Amino acid sequence: MTHSYDPLVAPLEFPVQVLTARCRAQAPLHFPPSPGSTPGTTLSGAFGNALWDCACVLKQSGLAACNTPKDTQCRQPQRCPLPWLYKPYSPVHRRSLTRPVLFRAPDLEQGTPVSVFSLTVILWGRHAIAARDAVELTLRTMGAVGLSLPQGTRVPFAITALAAESPQTLAERTAALAGVPWQRALLMFETPCLHRETVTVAEHRREKLFLAGGELPLNTLLGNCAYELTAWDMEDRAPGPSLDRQTRHDLAREARETVRGLAESLGITHCDLHPVALGSRYSKTNGRQYPLTGFIGQAQLAGPIEPVLPWLLALALGGGGQKRAMGFGSVRLWLEP
Repeated sequence: MTHSYDPLVAPLEFPVQVLTARCRAQAPLHFPPSPGSTPGTTLSGAFGNALWDCACVLKQSGLAACNTPKDTQCRQPQRCPLPWLYKPYSPVHRRSLTRPVLFRAPDLEQGTPVSVFSLTVILWGRHAIAARDAVELTLRTMGAVGLSLPQGTRVPFAITALAAESPQTLAERTAALAGVPWQRALLMFETPCLHRETVTVAEHRREKLFLAGGELPLNTLLGNCAYELTAWDMEDRAPGPSLDRQTRHDLAREARETVRGLAESLGITHCDLHPVALGSRYSKTNGRQYPLTGFIGQAQLAGPIEPVLPWLLALALGGGGQKRAMGFGSVRLWLEP
C-alpha cells in the first residue's frame, strides 16, 4: 500500500490545547507521601471514573455502559468520545498509546494542605480537542464527587474559573519561538518520570529502566517521545488501511532514529537527577500491581536547540515517560539564548 505520511513533518501538525482551571476545595487537600498514590494518579483516576458518567453515549441513552469486566470494548466507537479520551488502544498499531487528557496541579504536589489550587489540563490531539465540552463537563463532575485523599477522606472541589488557550500545533508553537538563537535549555522533571529502553546483553534483549544513575539519556528520551507522538498522530488522523501496523511502526521508528541523531548535537552541561520509588499501584483493568518508579531533577542542555525544539516542546507538553498517564512525567522547559 502507498501512503503520503511524512514522519518528520506530519507529527508537527499535531494540535495541543491547554485548559487552566482555578479550583476551590471544600476542605484543605493534603497529599503527603503515600505508597501507590500521587496527586497525579488521584486526578487521573477521578477523571476516568467521572468520564463514564459524562461521556459514554450508551449511558447517556439510558443503557448499560460498557465499562464492566466482561465488556471493556466500546460498542459505539464512531459516536462515543471515550475511546479517544480514556486509555486509548490502537487496534492497528496493537498497543496502548498516549492518554490524550493530561493533568498537572503543582499546588497539590507540595505536600502541604491547600484549599485553592490551579489545575492544568492538556488536550492531546484532534479528537481530544473536539471533545472539549465532554472534558469540561467531566472536570466539573469529578469536582462534585471529590478527590480521594490518602487519609481515607474524599474532598469535593468547585471550578471557579476556566480559561482555554487556542489550539496550536507543535509547528505553530515552534514558530512562535523562532528568530532567537537558543543555545541553552533547562529540563526540569518535576514529578517522577519513567524512562525505559531496550538494551542487548550477550545477544539477549531486555528492558532497562533509567533511574538517575549517570547522565540523562537525552537522545533516547527524545527519540522515544518522537516515536510515541508519531504513533498517536497517525491514530488521531484515522488515515484508514493505507497505514497498517508494520507501516506505522516503521514510520514511527524513522521519526525516533532521526530525532535521536539530531539530539546528539546537544551536550548536557549539568545533570542533577534523583531516583524516586513510590510503592505500587493496583490496576482494576487487569488486576496487576504496577511499581511507581522514576526520577526527578534537572538537566542543563547546551548546543543548537532549534533542530530539536519541536521535540523538546512535545516532551514538555506531553510529559515524557511511559507512565505519565498515572501522574508521572511532568516536565518543564526553559530556553536561553
